Amino acid sequence: MAVHYLRQTNNNNENQRTQQTSKTISFNRNELNTLLAFYGKKVSQGILKDYAIDHLTTHAIFSFYRNTFESAYLQIRKNYKTSKSKYCLMNATGSILKQNDNLESVINYINNSRLTIIK
Repeated sequence: MAVHYLRQTNNNNENQRTQQTSKTISFNRNELNTLLAFYGKKVSQGILKDYAIDHLTTHAIFSFYRNTFESAYLQIRKNYKTSKSKYCLMNATGSILKQNDNLESVINYINNSRLTIIK
């Protein structure tokens, strides 16, 4: 069930401003398929256990977790269109590992760098 609140406004500029600020960045279907395919491979290898997706006004975040109770092992951020690079790979400490405009190259970087879990 959806609830919609209607408000009458006389000013069109105010209505346009609220629509622009309420837009959020999100992953499209192809990006989600790529991210979930990578996640599925790492789950089958026993490296990852969980994931989370956050949609914000400045960027969208796909977080990979080794354990449900830990902080994110890796994060792939999709930045706003005016940023210098569209995708950003970050580790658990917040350090940027890779920036690129192509999601496939970010995923290939993870595969080629052979990131492993140290127990």
